[in-house]
Amino acid sequence: MKISKGKLSWFVVSAITWTLLVVWLNAWFLLLLNLVIYDIHISQRIDWTLKSYHLSDWLSKTIAWAAYIIGAIVISVAIKILLAEAYKIPSPSMEGSLKAGDYIFVSKLAYGPKLPNTPLSIPFIPDHLQSGLKTYSTKLLLPYKRLKGISHVKREDVIVFSFPEGDTMVVQYPGQNYYSLVRQYGRTYIHEHFDIITHPVDRRENYIKRCVGLPGDTIEILHGRVLVNNTALEFKPDQKFKFYVKTKADKLSISVLDSLKISEDELTYNPANSLHVIYLTIEQSFSLRKVPEVRSIQRYTEPVLSFHNKEIFPHDPNYRWTNDLFGPVTIPGKDMQIDLNEQTYPFYSRAIEVYEENSVEINDGIYYINGQAAETYTFKMDYYFVLGDNRHNSADSRHWGFVPEDHLLGKAVLIWLSSDPNSSFVGGLRKDRIFRPIK
Repeated sequence: MKISKGKLSWFVVSAITWTLLVVWLNAWFLLLLNLVIYDIHISQRIDWTLKSYHLSDWLSKTIAWAAYIIGAIVISVAIKILLAEAYKIPSPSMEGSLKAGDYIFVSKLAYGPKLPNTPLSIPFIPDHLQSGLKTYSTKLLLPYKRLKGISHVKREDVIVFSFPEGDTMVVQYPGQNYYSLVRQYGRTYIHEHFDIITHPVDRRENYIKRCVGLPGDTIEILHGRVLVNNTALEFKPDQKFKFYVKTKADKLSISVLDSLKISEDELTYNPANSLHVIYLTIEQSFSLRKVPEVRSIQRYTEPVLSFHNKEIFPHDPNYRWTNDLFGPVTIPGKDMQIDLNEQTYPFYSRAIEVYEENSVEINDGIYYINGQAAETYTFKMDYYFVLGDNRHNSADSRHWGFVPEDHLLGKAVLIWLSSDPNSSFVGGLRKDRIFRPIK
């Protein structure tokens, strides 16, 4: 059999490309598909065009269209899992770095693509409907596996991840954190009055935040400034904080707000004392100080309350922290060992019991892990500490703790489109943000 150089070249390129993909996936059984590639390009024992089977026109067209549709779905899902995925920013928690209405690309290659835990699902639709009905099946549950990526998580990266406390959800309140509701009303009340569903890691709501702490780092927040290993992080240029602004008489004028690119609905105003509450960047606050009608401006720092704020991690009355006075706390990392005692366990209980799937009992001050008495624990995964850039309008690690390695989805790299959600899509188009890299 004579083989043309063109056919041989196509076979070699296709076979090498497929083999490299199989090596990356570490799924060696897929090498058998090289036999299909060989037949398509070289031996041609099977008629892949179906012409020799003398099928009717409608059946041939139906099979062809089905093949195109299935092929398109497979390629789309593969790109979404292995390369990149598009997301829309739903909330202002990352303003001003990322605004609600930004459409972004998230690189899955950055930290290595995470393969699905639940591959049996209906693509391109939400994981659950408003009724609580799931559009995926847990009959096939795969263990955590991540392919090799081109880099590792770095401090200040903007990362996308599965919400760590999103494993359980109240059907009637899909936007509410189940654990927050339990802390407010008690587990018994929630389970008796509402419908509860659970989700595996890859079927939870996606969050986007900035990573400020890496495995092994010690994090502390003093008066709103983040310290990592006792070194203060610089404020990001677009990062926002809550400010109290007092004017000499009236509300800030529209011209002043426009000059600072602040919309009127982004502030609250109390005419009784001419007090404005505004979320500003540090640069905007400096500009506002120069406005003649401004009497004073002060960055808000959340005080320690006279009562325990149950919504602040680690949700323990011995640690009465706030969003602006928090820590110190050490972020766990793979192979890091901690002592088990009543001081340390509140920080790491969820990581040990939920994320790393251990059963823990405490009797007379002695910790039993999987039935064995233990004085220490060694972590199996890396963890990360994340914050929203809009520090006073963000639910982040200060509220629910660490992000486990197996929850990481990718790195936010590019804003490809942006439109103000409070305006029409075309009218609210933010042209200055289109194709803007995320820093």
